[in-house]
Amino acid sequence: MKKRFINIILLTMLVVILSGCGGAEQTSDKEPEIPKTNQNHIELSVPPILKDSKGEVLKSEKDALEDVQNFINKQNTTKQGEVGLSIVEFVELVESDAPTKYAFMAALVNRSDQEGSDIEMKFTITNKATKVKIYDGDTITLPEEQFGFLKPNHAIPFKITIPDTENITPEMTVQDYDFKWEITNSKMKE
Repeated sequence: MKKRFINIILLTMLVVILSGCGGAEQTSDKEPEIPKTNQNHIELSVPPILKDSKGEVLKSEKDALEDVQNFINKQNTTKQGEVGLSIVEFVELVESDAPTKYAFMAALVNRSDQEGSDIEMKFTITNKATKVKIYDGDTITLPEEQFGFLKPNHAIPFKITIPDTENITPEMTVQDYDFKWEITNSKMKE
């Protein structure tokens, strides 16, 4: 009986020793996992409409574009596989012939694997305090000639003018508005 007990103990020790041997030296047929690029980082594609004739970003747009870049990489909630909209801030329009003084600085964020151009969107924007719709199913188009292509993991900034009847004050923020939107047409490609 003791001999049998000793054999069981020796066999158990042998199994433990052998299973521990080469544990650190084991190799795998799997290839090492190479980290993918940071899919959370969204690159800002500055459209031609916000550049001068030399291809440089207009000086009047630099601060707003920096804010857009920071916002889309820190606060954007667009899910992987989707195209989303970020309304960043109010900007003052500096063009002398502008029919209005302010605009919403926005960015169309592409987290899908498709790219597209000539993007047409329908907007309804409502002032939460007054319940007045400043846009009611209106269409905005980002033509390729002015805005280029919306590539995967990129965002295109654009402005949505705000009617002067809104009387924008320093206390107001974009959170004072409700935004409903949808892409109604585009040239998307895989």
